[in-house]
Amino acid sequence: MRVYAYRCPAHGVFEREGGLDDSTTACDCGQLARRMPYSGVPNLKGETVSKGIPDPVYRQEAEKRELNRTWGDASRSMELLRAHRYEGADGQMRIDTAAVMRES
Repeated sequence: MRVYAYRCPAHGVFEREGGLDDSTTACDCGQLARRMPYSGVPNLKGETVSKGIPDPVYRQEAEKRELNRTWGDASRSMELLRAHRYEGADGQMRIDTAAVMRES
């Protein structure tokens, strides 16, 4: 098994062995920790590539997965912002950021 970096909301980043498809793991505190993008070493043609030289395709796929888990791409972000805008008492447009974060 490979060693991946995971981020716990309470304790920050730590490393743990995991499978290729394991995107989350339980932290020692019991909270769910997400695997960080670019963690682990990709296998290419049966060989291991150095962490210092990640494969560009692997990096792009990891970025895409991370975007989809968080805010998504730019069009998804704009959709969230538009859905949660409102007019404040002073007539200015505002965004309910708490609602945006709950949906992201």
